[in-house]
Amino acid sequence: MDTVQIILGLLILLLVGGVAYYASQHRSHDLRPAPATRRQAESGRQSDIHRDFQRVFSMTSAHGKEGLIKRWMDRTGCDRTEAMRLATEEWRRDNR
Repeated sequence: MDTVQIILGLLILLLVGGVAYYASQHRSHDLRPAPATRRQAESGRQSDIHRDFQRVFSMTSAHGKEGLIKRWMDRTGCDRTEAMRLATEEWRRDNR
């Protein structure tokens, strides 16, 4: 084999590898839209809960809000977002 044939063979091999890689990346993106949508929905839910919490406890100091969240987290063993949701629900229940 001469040098020109070797170089052409390598270029063809790189081209085929690049096309295969490109196709595999686009195929994997097409197969995984649900988790991204779920993350966006979860993020939207968290921002709604955060917004409600801030609105309900707007007259409470930052220190008071943190204490309220910490008490709910300690009491129920949940995360911050869930603690905010529970505190907001309890406030609304008590103030109807």
